[in-house]
Amino acid sequence: MATLVDTTILVFFYSVILYSTANDPQQQVSWKEIIHQHGLGVGQLVFIFKTLFFNLYFPVLHWLYYTLLEASPKQATIGKFTLGLKVTDLRGKRISFAQANLRYFSKLASAAPFLLGFLLILSTRRNQMLHDYIARTVVVTEQ
Repeated sequence: MATLVDTTILVFFYSVILYSTANDPQQQVSWKEIIHQHGLGVGQLVFIFKTLFFNLYFPVLHWLYYTLLEASPKQATIGKFTLGLKVTDLRGKRISFAQANLRYFSKLASAAPFLLGFLLILSTRRNQMLHDYIARTVVVTEQ
């Protein structure tokens, strides 16, 4: 649920940034216009993919959102905070910015082999995922 809240917030801010900085008029065409006028062909799909994923704004915004908020005094993204969760080190202390970066980038290791790193949560004592083991962090409920 926290991921859904965080993704919604990120998509909103990414859309605002993307549309406010658009130099190409095609970026401001609505989905409805694309589908009704042209259909959703290979050209449109390639354009959408390039706009969303070959753009520096999204990865930087995503990285800053997770690392800054998890290393903040609240110790949580907005989604985690909403659910009463926070990210701590193994002793229950606030994580550093470096630790938040390690946690963020090691999520690639959790996702790489068929998302198996995320499934570790089902079998570990502290309900940690692979990226939590690597960064020596744990997600706990706020007391």
